[in-house]
Order: sequence, then structure tokens, then C-alpha cells
Amino acid sequence: MKIKNLILLGAAIFLAACSDKEDMGNPNEDNGNNSPVLVGLNIKDAKYIYGSENNTRSSSTQYRQIKKDGTDMQLGWITEKGDTVEVKDITNIWDINEKYLLVNTDYPIKLEEDPQPNEDGVIIFTQVFAPSGVSYLIDKQTESIFELKGKMNINGHTMDAYLGLDGEKVIADNTGNIYMPLYYNEKFNRIWEQYNVKPTLFKIHTQDPTNLKIENYAEINSDKYLYDDMKYDWFVVNNQGTCFYDMRYIRPSSGTRQYTVGQFIKGSTFGAGFVSPDKNDLYLTAIGGQEYDSYLTITKLSDNGNSLQGEEVIKMPTDFYDPNYKICTLWNQFKNSIIISAGGFYEFNMNDYSITKIEADLWGFFQKNSYTTTTASFIQNSVDKLTIVSLRDYSSRTVDLANEGIDLRYIYTMEGSEFLHFFGFRYTDSQSVIGTIDENGNVAISETLPVSTITTIVQIK
Repeated sequence: MKIKNLILLGAAIFLAACSDKEDMGNPNEDNGNNSPVLVGLNIKDAKYIYGSENNTRSSSTQYRQIKKDGTDMQLGWITEKGDTVEVKDITNIWDINEKYLLVNTDYPIKLEEDPQPNEDGVIIFTQVFAPSGVSYLIDKQTESIFELKGKMNINGHTMDAYLGLDGEKVIADNTGNIYMPLYYNEKFNRIWEQYNVKPTLFKIHTQDPTNLKIENYAEINSDKYLYDDMKYDWFVVNNQGTCFYDMRYIRPSSGTRQYTVGQFIKGSTFGAGFVSPDKNDLYLTAIGGQEYDSYLTITKLSDNGNSLQGEEVIKMPTDFYDPNYKICTLWNQFKNSIIISAGGFYEFNMNDYSITKIEADLWGFFQKNSYTTTTASFIQNSVDKLTIVSLRDYSSRTVDLANEGIDLRYIYTMEGSEFLHFFGFRYTDSQSVIGTIDENGNVAISETLPVSTITTIVQIK
């Protein structure tokens, strides 16, 4: 389905982007047909976007940005007239790749009427469903906005819907297509249950940036995806667009044919997928064989565009494995290996296809509060304590950031970086700070912000 492109007004965007005015208007002050048409977001040359709590009685978040030259200015929507107006009602912001930012809101940014939930707590806009909010792709160079709509299976019927997608779980293939699932949190839980909304993966075709297209790509059936505390990838995509999803299914790069793990690893119902470091190859791993004669097996898939072929590259005997446990994988970039959690912990060497059992307890690697860089995995235990596990030898240490006078408020990683990135609160001067932590626990501060109530921060690639 085509995605509505909200902007074709390059001149207006250029003029608005040159303005640093702070006296921004309200984008919906008329709240009707007279409200401005929003066509862009003034994010060109932004280094960080951060949100801070409003000091008034309103619980809304104010968003600002730090430009690459150090300028601190307000984040604003750009109207078709070239004005810049206040950003309001954003729920999430993600920097998903070099080209696009993803912005989520609870309802469309161009309001036709004041949205009110019905008796079931669901907001419906002109009969278009919004079970996970609304997402917008923002082109970081042109500052253009693209509203995402697609087809969804709702109560067994295919319906048009606004798509609120999860920018934290984004994958791209080598032609620029973007894969993202619906965004889920507890706020949407009752809506999903009532309307039988399934976690869904969407593919956004971006070859024509003025005419994006979106495809309902895959659905999963397991509710455990929503409630499990383990961190695992429910979908994996390689550069060619071959997709493994729902712990059991594989979809080739073209067509809609569906394969199962068991067709490639006999005796298996569930497994995990991972890609090679260059993202060209897709591998499956699962426990095959009989209950007391089981093997951890790794199979490499080949996709010719019409069918999939599997080649077993290695298998090793395993201890008794409870099939209710999920198999999880994690790339160890330092050693060019894949760590596999399947009852025990195993390491698959990508250089020579060897596999060994790891005796160290690596359970923390697969918890949702863990963050992995190129050299270590960081497990957050509290607002000021981290366990750091080296990817060199799997030794661990605990770091207490209270010694630095810092509480961690948000942690994130950057692709290819050896550092854990964070923003936090520094008690010595009551400032919010942005910084990094290395594998030895050393803290470095890169930015200091003159506010203490930051709620979120996004670092722009």
C-alpha cells in the first residue's frame, strides 16, 4: 500500500530550517481545518534530540535539539507556509538509520477533530484503526515527513490502519528496505487483546523516497513474545531480504512461501536465526534429534529467489534441553563468533565453523536490561551499578557509578562502538550529562545540558 507523502514543499522547508526562533506556535491551536499542514521536522544537522519535563502543571514533554555546531534549540514541526511550530504529543523518537528518523505519536499530528477514545478505550480516526499509535518517517536531510499506514489483520479482517512501529527493532537490507514490527507496550495491551491484534512485521520499500510503499510481511502467533523477559530477536533479515521470524518460520526474499525450521533441522519445532557479520548469510540454529539424544545444529540457508536450501555446517551433542526455553543468539564482534543460549551456552566461530561449550554463566547477556558493545556486555543492576562482562574472555566486574556522582537515566549503544553510551544526572552540579563508559568502567562526559528533568535522548548518526 502506498504511504502518504506529506511534503513536496522544499522551499518552505529550506526557509524554516534556517530559522532558530524559539517563539513557536501551537500546531493545533485552531484544532480543525484551519490548523496548519505539517510538512517537516527541523532536524537537519542535529547531533542530539532530547526531551525534558515541562515545569508547568502539564505532564507533556518539551523537545529540544543540539546541533552539530553546539547550538541548543527547540525541536519544531515545519508547516507548509514555512513556519516552525511547537512539537507536541510525541511518545517515542528513534534514529533508525543514516537516512531516517522515526517519530511516534498517540494520534495523527494533523488533527481533524479532538480525538476521544470510545467506550473500549480505542481512538478511531475517520474509521482508521490505530492499535499502536502512529509512526512518521522523517528524512534527516530533506526534513520531510512520511505518514505510515498499512493493512492489518484485526479480529480476523484485513483493515486499513495507522502503523505505530518499533524503531528499536529495525533492520534494513542491502536495497534500503526497512523492516519494523508494531510497537507494543502495556498501554496497548488491552486493545491488542480485545481486537486480536497480532505482533506484525512490516516491510517498507524506500527505493522511491517520494512514493514509499509498505507491506504486511509476517505475523507471529506466540503471546510469549509480548511478556517474556528474555532478550531475543523474533525476526532476523539478511541483506537479500530472507526473513526468519516467530522462532519457527522462514520467508524467502521474494514471494510469500513459508518454510519452517523443521524442514532444515530435523526434529526441531523452534529455533533461532542469526546473520553473518556482513549480513549476507542467514543461519538457523536449533536443537534436533531425540529427547535424550539431542544435538545443537547450525544450518546455513541459500535463497535463489524462488526457494530455500539448507546446508548443515556443524552439530554437537547437548545436555537435556527443555523445549519450553527459547534459543537466543548474540554476536560477539570482538571474537567474530555467535554466542548461543540453548540450555547451556555455546560459541560458534564464524571463521572456521567450529563450536565449543562455554562454562561461564552468560545468562545476563540475554536479559532485557543488557547492552552489548564491540568489546563487552553491560548489565544494568540499578540506577548506578553495572555488571560488565568482557567479550574477550567472559570475565566480569561490577562498576558503581555512585563513585562518579552519576545516576543512569538512559543507556544505549551505537553500532560499531566499543563504548556504552548514556545520559544521566550528576549530583555535584545538578546537571544532566551525556557520556560513555568503556569495558573497564571508565566514565567520560561529552555533553552537559542545563536541565535536570530529561526524560529521553536520541543521538543522531
